[in-house]
Amino acid sequence: MLKRIVIGVGVIICLFTCGSIGFSKNGEPVLPQTATWNPDSILSMQRKLSIADIKIIIDSFDIYNQIRTKDQKEEYLRYLITESQRNNFNWGEANAKNILGVMMRDKAEYAVAADLHESALNLAGIDTMIQIYALNNLGVVYRRLDKPRIALDYHMQALQLSEAFEGNPDVATRSACIALNSIGNINLTLNQPQQALEVFSQTLEIEKKIDNHRGMAINYHNIGFAYEAMKNTETALSYYLMSLEQNKIIDSDVGKAICYNSIGEIYLKRGELSKALKEFERGISFAKQSNDNYYIAQSYANLGKAYLAQGRYDQAFGALTEFNTLSLQINSGLLIQESYKLLSDYFENTGQYKQALNNYKIGVAANDSVVNEQNARYLNELQTLYEANKKEQQIEMLTVENQLKTQRNYITLFVAIIVLLTLIVVYVVAQTRAEKQRIELRSSLFRSMMNPHFIFNALGSIQSFLYNNEPQKAATYLGNFSKLTRLVLKNSNKSLITLDEEIETLRNYLEIEQMRQRECFNYEFNIDDDVELDFVYVLPTMLQPFVENSIQHGFQKPDCGKGLTISVSVTQNDNYLHIGLKDNGVGINHSEKKHESEHKSMGLLIFKERIRLFEKKYKKTVNFVINDLSEISENETGTLVSIDFPLIEPHD
Repeated sequence: MLKRIVIGVGVIICLFTCGSIGFSKNGEPVLPQTATWNPDSILSMQRKLSIADIKIIIDSFDIYNQIRTKDQKEEYLRYLITESQRNNFNWGEANAKNILGVMMRDKAEYAVAADLHESALNLAGIDTMIQIYALNNLGVVYRRLDKPRIALDYHMQALQLSEAFEGNPDVATRSACIALNSIGNINLTLNQPQQALEVFSQTLEIEKKIDNHRGMAINYHNIGFAYEAMKNTETALSYYLMSLEQNKIIDSDVGKAICYNSIGEIYLKRGELSKALKEFERGISFAKQSNDNYYIAQSYANLGKAYLAQGRYDQAFGALTEFNTLSLQINSGLLIQESYKLLSDYFENTGQYKQALNNYKIGVAANDSVVNEQNARYLNELQTLYEANKKEQQIEMLTVENQLKTQRNYITLFVAIIVLLTLIVVYVVAQTRAEKQRIELRSSLFRSMMNPHFIFNALGSIQSFLYNNEPQKAATYLGNFSKLTRLVLKNSNKSLITLDEEIETLRNYLEIEQMRQRECFNYEFNIDDDVELDFVYVLPTMLQPFVENSIQHGFQKPDCGKGLTISVSVTQNDNYLHIGLKDNGVGINHSEKKHESEHKSMGLLIFKERIRLFEKKYKKTVNFVINDLSEISENETGTLVSIDFPLIEPHD
């Protein structure tokens, strides 16, 4: 998990400083010949700077960057910002804020860093280089905050500006490489290593052509991580070692810390604990020299994992406590989650089970906060994409209509010149083509509106509550819908979940459908006291298709309010979990006859296929029967689904 948190860290050390530097004939940097260069005298005397002074200092700031501490640099930059504001010099203020923003980011003060880069972006005006620098740095900040979608948007803007930049081609190339690296890292975050590998390989070739050792170091490492994500550890290790060599050439403490940690993780996965620990100790040494809490936190996490694997619990606890403290300071949801998970592992290994459980719960809560935020952004994006697609279709339709009007005008003009027979042929062809365009456009718009069907139904229900002045119901419905989405996303990668999680998901789905159907049916759960909900496992979303069939096909709208009920009962014996789903609707026989011509449900076929795969994997048998209650008793109607699910221990 931690490796996924810190992917793409190499891009951060790649961000280029603004401005240019003078060089002597032997290649050594030359300080600008100006009396204002001495920063100590400027700060002590509060000396006023001219626009020319500010520009010279910022253009050569990387030289000053090599000879002062971070506190001195921060104080000096803030004074440059103040003097730029006094001179109404936007260029100076924007560049100083961008440089200071990088320093704040490296101190894990992400909110301050984001504000500085946003301010620089607003001050940039038409200066493309300042815009690119600010956008790329905003992307890095939001990737550090585990917000890949926002980060991707900023990097894409920077990439577009870099491709259109008509100034220095080398600067444009480096800017594009930074953006491409970040996009590749976001692909890794979204578990798309093959796409990431393609982007990194493309960027590496560019860096080789311009002989940029820093860029090569970054891309060798990123390619290594892409291979590691694809379970190819041998190739990954070779690329990490190539990255380390490039970082030694440029003497980058951050780069060396990243490489040693990555190499150590390969050894840790192989069980070569002594080698792993040695690499992690090297990594933390260079991370501390960089003074970057993000990489220091990563190094402590890796040390803690290695100590745990060796059974050196005292050292493990010290390292993991440091990791947890830094994670809370950085305020990264994924880092916090990982730190509490590792602390939980420590307490479990040392027999302190209550503390292990408490730390595990805190980690889960941290994960939920991240997932909820991601889900909210995802739903907003769905709504935005749907509206945008709808508008595009409308614009396309208007364009077609305008084209048709133009065609008719040409046809009218043609009538005056060509004989009547030619006029008729042309008109028929034009009308046929126009009708085809209309049909295709209507079909395209229809598909857009219906996809995805369930989400848009949900959005329509929320809209209905709002139109009927029922804001409380709208809020409740939205909360249930968000919770259902979180549960589905959470369980989507699991082959088995606890019965408690399945019941929670099913109950949430029933609440959503009950509200959407305006309370046309009731539901109840009858779960035997002997059933251990937290220790019994079932297939994810196993029961929902049967409940959906009851609601969609078993209940008829004219019967609303006539005591329609869905009952879910659960009992347990030594070998099986007995689940019954019963409704008092029209019954499966009547429902199938009514809907066989207009709808062929795939729910039962999918359920059978899932059962087949489950039985093959676990060597257990699942028994299930679907009965129409009218066949059992003449006085009853409805459908009864009976499932006997074996009690097992999951092994994945």
